[in-house]
Amino acid sequence: MRRRLPMLALAAGLGLLVGGCSDPAPNDSSFGSATLDGIEAAPTEDLPEPTVSRTMAAAATLATYGPPLDACDGPVAIDVEVQGRPLLVAEHDYCGGADWIPDLGAGDVVALDGDGVDDGLYRVDVVDEHARRQARVTDLRPEADVVLQTCISQTRLILVAATRID
Repeated sequence: MRRRLPMLALAAGLGLLVGGCSDPAPNDSSFGSATLDGIEAAPTEDLPEPTVSRTMAAAATLATYGPPLDACDGPVAIDVEVQGRPLLVAEHDYCGGADWIPDLGAGDVVALDGDGVDDGLYRVDVVDEHARRQARVTDLRPEADVVLQTCISQTRLILVAATRID
């Protein structure tokens, strides 16, 4: 069973790990380095493959999310309209949310695109469960760029905090 961490706790030890890279040997063209006016460009690291990819079905606010969420056309990007809080991406469990959100763990990568979300790759930092009726927007981890949410039972929901990495 995957260990759940408190959403507001600092995720000690969950930093982005950069693999040991060394500078390419001089005149070694196998790294595909480019030059511009004699200045060599540093090689770029490959981004990780996403664990899952999702396209937003709609963009909404806390006042308007009901109809697009209930339409079951896919995840909905919800602007919580609270400064300093991340974007909320929600999908009902019975509409597909239970098929991908609960399976995510720290370090997994999610590709998000579509209305209301900044298209890109997001690394999962923290996964947390809450009582369904007790979770609030203020539970969202402020350091995250996006929080994914779905119900996992009649009484529990899951919040997954993720940070953009591309």
